[in-house]
Amino acid sequence: MSSRGVLLLALLLCGCAGLPQYSHPEPELHPQASAASPLALWAEPLLKQHPGQAGLVLLGSGTDAFLARLLLVAGTSERLDLQYYLYHNDLTGKVFTWALLQAADRGVRVRLLLDDMATRGADNELRLLNRHPNIDIRLFNPFLRDYPRDMQFLTRYGVSTRRMHNKAMIADNTLAIAGGRNIGDEYFDAARNAVVFGDLDVLTLGPVVDDASTEFDRYWNSGLAVPVEYVINDGEAQDETALNTLRLQLQHWLQSNRQHPYVQALQARALNLAEHYEQRLFWGKAYVVADAPDKIRSRHYQSPLFGNLITLLENAQQEVLLVSPYFVPGDEGVEFLAALVARGIHVQVLTNSLASTDVAAVHSAYKHYRAALLRAGVELYELRPDSQAAGEHRRWTGSSSASLHAKVLVIDQRYFYVGSMNLDPRSLRENTEMGVLFEQPQLGREASLNLQANLAQESYRLLLQGDELRWQEQRTDGTPQIYHHEPHASLWRRLQSWVLGILPIESEL
Repeated sequence: MSSRGVLLLALLLCGCAGLPQYSHPEPELHPQASAASPLALWAEPLLKQHPGQAGLVLLGSGTDAFLARLLLVAGTSERLDLQYYLYHNDLTGKVFTWALLQAADRGVRVRLLLDDMATRGADNELRLLNRHPNIDIRLFNPFLRDYPRDMQFLTRYGVSTRRMHNKAMIADNTLAIAGGRNIGDEYFDAARNAVVFGDLDVLTLGPVVDDASTEFDRYWNSGLAVPVEYVINDGEAQDETALNTLRLQLQHWLQSNRQHPYVQALQARALNLAEHYEQRLFWGKAYVVADAPDKIRSRHYQSPLFGNLITLLENAQQEVLLVSPYFVPGDEGVEFLAALVARGIHVQVLTNSLASTDVAAVHSAYKHYRAALLRAGVELYELRPDSQAAGEHRRWTGSSSASLHAKVLVIDQRYFYVGSMNLDPRSLRENTEMGVLFEQPQLGREASLNLQANLAQESYRLLLQGDELRWQEQRTDGTPQIYHHEPHASLWRRLQSWVLGILPIESEL
């Protein structure tokens, strides 16, 4: 057979592969929280003061968000469950992997569920970590390892493109972290020469943690979550030695980076952090809202997460504050928000500007709806690329000035949602998503006030002058600066957005 024929056959065979349906021998469920766990001993007196309620700490600072994860790993005595869309092998990724290895070495059971989207080049390390007797790794909707990954985006379109976007970490079924952050430098204020995301997580305790564990179990036991040893060739028999080699390499790397400015910042910030959390706890009702893993099997799936948020929005009485880094409302979304405004609801939306976004294609679709939103009375804001949210404000808009990544919804200064879901077609139809919905007026009021303060200080407000868009920036002296084109976006960036904007790709964004 000619080389062209071999390639054609490979394409056909690759294209025939559908979504995985792995059959797990038996479901693996989380145990009840242990009262003897160090985390439980910290949480128990707090929970007794607020029976039946959930506690929540906002993690706006990237450094605090990373430290919170490290503290949970260090305090865990029995089980760690982790679910992430991305997990980078950079500074924070290496530090976190080392922490997980240490936990596993002292007997903690680690279950790591990763979407397979960004594991390119990580197969060997995943395979070695999985050899640890206390670490189990599963890949969600894994790519075929016998065919080029890029080819599969074409030949398995609609299969390889549907991903698990959830982000969660659960320690001893006692404390959990959920929100918008993956594992990587750009999420934790550690990237200095690349995009750094402004993001938001929540640290939770109380009954809501058991709900998060139940959701994790649902994904872990799904036929779409395949044990890594069935995806990646297990290699040669000396993996026990290779795992020790990996451990020594990580240890040497950590020792050589002890003076890294970020590591020094972590050590300085870690002092009295638990006491800080106690002082910043909000108490109230909390709910985990999540899609089912089988969402990616059907384009007609009705998302309970989206449905719950829509119901809350439909019942809004006064104001809606919506933060979405990737915001593509579509005609239906514009009509929905317009209807809220028509009922007298004050609607404000914050998203990325062309200069701050890391995905120009999404901005190219979003820009078509700006004028309609403004005509309907929606207040529209776009993050400035030089935004420098500081002090207490930073807890609300996230940790960075470069690019917005937080997904937040505040309704009537009462309901507060943070999670993984953007308001775009991909989050609605393609990816699985999750988040935490918190009902607590004090948190809602504080979030609303802080977000509104940052809208003026850290973003452009969009205005209509006739049929033309204008961007208004508030200078440090309080006077307005008006821009007639996408502010601080290069000519190349504007050209790129224009070209992408004429392509029929909105439904895939």
